[in-house]
Order: sequence, then structure tokens, then C-alpha cells
Amino acid sequence: MTIEILGPEKTSESMNAERLKRSLQISAPDLDDPRVRLAIIPQVFAKGREIDCVLVFEDNRAAKEMFYTTKGVPVQSFVACVEIKNHSPDDVRLHGTHLEVKYDDGWHDATSQADAQVWALKDFQQFSYAGKARRNKTYVQSVLWLPRVPSDALPELPNGRSGIFRADLTWARLIDGFEVNPAQRKVQTLVPAYQDGKHHSYESLVKALTDRVEPTRLDLRRVNALTQKRFDADKQAYIRKMGSGLLMFRGRAGTGKTFALIQMAIHLARQGERTRIVTYNHGLISDMARAMTIIRDRHEDISPVPEVETRWMLMHELFGLAFGGDAVSRVSKLYGELEEREALFLRALRHPDPFLKEAVPCCANKVSGKNCHCDQRQGKAKTWSDISVYREKFPPPYDYLLVDEGQDWTTEHRDLMYDVFGPGRVIVADGVDQFVDRSRCDWDRGDISKNRIVPLRTSRRTKAATCDTINDVARALEVPDWDVEPDQAMAGGRITVLVEPQPYRAIQRALDLLGEDLVTQPKMRPVDALMCLPPKDATPGTNYCNLFERAQEKSHGDYWRGYDWETRKNREYPSRQSALRAVLYQSCRGMEGWTTLCMGLDQFYDHATAKPDIDIEGLRDDLKTDFGFLFSKAAFEEKLAAERRVYALNWLMIPLTRSMDHLIIHLTDSESVLGRVLQGVDYDKIRWQ
Repeated sequence: MTIEILGPEKTSESMNAERLKRSLQISAPDLDDPRVRLAIIPQVFAKGREIDCVLVFEDNRAAKEMFYTTKGVPVQSFVACVEIKNHSPDDVRLHGTHLEVKYDDGWHDATSQADAQVWALKDFQQFSYAGKARRNKTYVQSVLWLPRVPSDALPELPNGRSGIFRADLTWARLIDGFEVNPAQRKVQTLVPAYQDGKHHSYESLVKALTDRVEPTRLDLRRVNALTQKRFDADKQAYIRKMGSGLLMFRGRAGTGKTFALIQMAIHLARQGERTRIVTYNHGLISDMARAMTIIRDRHEDISPVPEVETRWMLMHELFGLAFGGDAVSRVSKLYGELEEREALFLRALRHPDPFLKEAVPCCANKVSGKNCHCDQRQGKAKTWSDISVYREKFPPPYDYLLVDEGQDWTTEHRDLMYDVFGPGRVIVADGVDQFVDRSRCDWDRGDISKNRIVPLRTSRRTKAATCDTINDVARALEVPDWDVEPDQAMAGGRITVLVEPQPYRAIQRALDLLGEDLVTQPKMRPVDALMCLPPKDATPGTNYCNLFERAQEKSHGDYWRGYDWETRKNREYPSRQSALRAVLYQSCRGMEGWTTLCMGLDQFYDHATAKPDIDIEGLRDDLKTDFGFLFSKAAFEEKLAAERRVYALNWLMIPLTRSMDHLIIHLTDSESVLGRVLQGVDYDKIRWQ
């Protein structure tokens, strides 16, 4: 078997792959041996990054026949991430220890890009292939190829993680720079296909990298709505003014704020604009990633396809652009907690002058307050200025920034986004009742230009009958200013209340109800449904996530673990139609299911009421400022009780508005606070089980 290219044809990436294939094939004729396999996979997408090529290699010959490095190390298998820069020598330079290439908007750090792609590919390899079964990540070699830079250019290359190659790349030069597996004393990354299910073989990795998401009917309906080209007169008015000022979509749960945000991102992508959607919610990131993967496969006119990431990743990127890759690396070594890093990123970006004068901590122990054993006699401590390549002005990494759940940002983050992108390049989804942080951020700053504040009041997700019943619940709970209007064009909808005190039995019964929906609606697939689960601290002694997995494993059902740390860290999206999506309540904002199952919802509501995330001291200080000497403990207790109630109601209404057709609510006790409210709703509107 010769070298094979697996991927899209007639693209710039596929042409690069052909050029790479020729370079390797000419320099190593033995690659044509049928016992040698090399897959070149162009244009691989992983965690929001587009990788030019991935190489997967396996040599099944006897050891004495294998390729060897100049140090006599055999090369049995490897995985390599290849970034190809077709720049002329004049547009390539060394900047500190990093290689940079020049584009129209300035210099870009190619070394950091290559390193980030390696880590994205490693995380992608851990996507589950059935339920919670996942394979370990392999070691990934990093390759940065400059096919237009001659061999005598750039004589001093940086000693970084990326192996940098010029125009004279050969097979021998490629493998010579590879890391050796110390246990095997050879370059080996993959295992034989028959060996085990925990490590990648050549077959499993190539399959994972080349598989495509098969959309369900609901996926296609959603994608068709997101990618429509015709807009009503109201939308056309603010679309024509894009870039003139802040565009904000404001509404309650279920009114389509996130949908409108994604739709704008896709419209801008059709115009060739680079867009990035930023959200806190890992579950929503996964849902968006699935939709964008389908769009990428079916709509060639949408390019570049919008990507979605967390705010932390955005701050990490902006800090790197301003202070350079070496400063980013030092922060990563010193600060273990992501929240600590983001706080430093924000402080540095907002106030760079004092930050650059600060001494760099000598070690992570120093940062965390532990005993430091560093040699203090090494001379004057370095400042951040010493290790940074500071740029006061840098080109924004995207043309438009789209902010989901903008109500939960801080004013410092908001102001930074306006500084970097400008108000006209920021689009915000603002949840009226969905703020769950301790204070609400108002993006409608008085001193900025505005395109439009778009109010959203009609339910765009839930069918009319279900929406009408949820409105009854909101009125019974006295949710302040609840004004979501049913969309009468979306007729139908059902609500089932399942009462079951035994959690495992409740999950089994709920899954049985879902099974009935799958039978009666044959075009529905498990991935179209959504299971919402309470966190462990809301249900002492009961772990709903574990019980859900146990029930699925017992019935041989597939599932996607949106509550799992590895799933969130890897930004793993549900790629199989057979996988039932399951998330914690904290991650269900913006998500939807044709059938949505809300387990232990009464317990979750009680927990949110009893232990709200409220800044009590801040609330007390605000009241003292407002009331002065009239401040009283009774007034404070009254205000605190009101804030607790609003917090709990905000969290309750989010899962209640995730359903498209069938909402299944599980109560552990029909006489709970939520249970009594639901009993007060017209009995004909709810099916009790």
C-alpha cells in the first residue's frame, strides 16, 4: 500500500497534502512497500482549530527492515500534526523563541499555533466511541513546514517543541527529529488493532479522524434554519448596519437568543468574516460544535465556519497576542488554576504598564504560598517585561466576537472586548432572567455606538401547548415579568410529570418514556433528546450521573456524558445518532431536546433556593449604602430572601424551557414545593405518572 490522502479534494489543504506526499515519496521509495502504511489526512478540525495535515504511520515489517533515524532508532509508528506555511522567506522571521509568519493584518505566531494544534489533536483522540469508552491519547509529533523557504534561510531556528523544516524536507529529515518511546527504544505510538481497546491502533485513529457526523432529521431542520439566506425586514435593517455599533439580542429563556447569535455568525461567515462565539457553557459548546461540523460538511459557501470557545480560551489567546508565547508558557507553569490564569490575563490586558513592571514569581510554590526552595542568590528577579514581547496594539484575532450569556460577564471583561474589537464588532445574547453570576453585566454602556437592541419575546423552541403550560407554572411561581409568548405556528407539545422517590427507578421509568417517543416518532433519534441531571450537592447520597450510566449500560444504550470533565475539557461533541445527551442542570442553558427529561427537578429547585450563589456581604453593603442610618437587619433579611427566590426561579425556568416537543419532569415528592405548584396547574395540561 502506498501513501494515501484521505480527505476533501480540490482544496488548498489537499494540494498541500499532495506536495507533502511527493516530497516524502521521492525521498523514501520504500514507503511503497505494502507492509508500510502512511495516511495523510488534510484539513482536520479539532477543538475549534483547523489542522493542515495529520500523518498516521505504521510499519509492519520486521525490525531490521524498518526505517531508522541517523541515531539508529527504528521507526515503527507515529502520529504527526503538520502545519504548512507557504510564505516566502521575507515573510518569515524569528520573534524571541517563536517562528512568526506575516499576513495582511500583521505577524502571527506559527510556533504557538502548531503547539496548540498538537494539544487539540491529542484531546480529539480521546472522544468516546461508545458510552464512556474512550481511548488514551497518543504522543503527537509536531511539524512546521516552510516549503518556500530555502535551506540556507533562517540559520538559527528556535529550540521549541515544533520541528521546523524548510523546502528541503525529506523522509529522513522528518523522522530524525521525532521523539523516541523510551520504554520501547523506538519511535512507536500506535498498537496493533487486536491488542486492546484503550489505545489507538492505525485503524481506530484513521477512522476517528475521517468519520463524518451523520445528521438526524432534527439536525437538518436546525441547520436549514441557521443557514437561511432570506431575512424579514426587521432583521435586514440591523444586518445592513452590521459594524456600526453594538448589536444585542435580549430575551428570556427559550426565546432564541443563542439561535439568533449563531445565525448572525453564519451570515457573517458567508461574507468571509472571521467569527468566534464565546460562552461559559461546555454543554452548549458541544451542541454548537456538532451543528457547525454538519454545516461545514454540507455548506461549502460558509467559510470560515464559525467556531465556539470558552471565555478562558479567548483571554488566553488575547494575552498571547499582547505579551507573546513565552509569557503564556510561564503563566501556565506558575498558575495551576484556570481562574487564576484568567484573572492575571485580565489584569495584564487592562493594565499592561504596571503588570510589565511586576517581578515574575520564581516558581508555582511561591504563587500558591507554599515553601519555596529556589536559590534566591541568582540575582535580580526578572520582570514580566523581561520575558514578554509586548504589543500595545495587535490585530483582533476575529472580525466579529459573538458573546453568549453576556449577562454573566464582568464589566472589566466587557470593556476589554470593546477595547480590542470595538462595539461595532461585538454581538451579544443577553438573558433577561438567566443571569447566574453574582451580578448582572449591562453591555448597553452609555458611551458606545449601538446598532440595535433586539427584544425577543416569542418562544422559538417549545411548542405552543407546552409553552402555555410553562407560562402557567411561571405565573403560579410569580416569576417577575415573565412575558414569553407561545408561537401559535408551532402547534402541539406535551408535559409529563413522573413521581418516583427512588432515583434509579425514576431514571429507568424516564428512559422508558423516552423509548415510547422513539417508537412512536421513528424519525427521532436518541441524540435528539436531552437528559438534565442534578449535581451531587443537590442530592446528598445520590449520584444521578452514576445511576444514569448504570441504567444505560444495563440496557446497552449509548450515551454522551456532557457532565464528565474529560468530555468538557476535550470539547467532545455527540457524534453518534445513538448517543443520548446528558448534562447537569448548570450546563443546559442554550441547549434543547425534542424530548427533554428533567430528573430530580424538585430537589434541584430546593437546593437552588437553600444555597444560592449570592454575594451576601456585597448585598449587605449595597443596602447600607442605599439606606444609610435607616438600614435594619429586618430589611436585609427581606432583601436576601427575595434574592434567594429570584436566583432559584432563574435556575428553574432554564430547564423548563429546554423541550421542543415533550417535557418530562421527574419529582421525588409530589408534595415538594415544585410538586404542589405543578398540582395547581390545570390537570388536563399535564400527564401525571
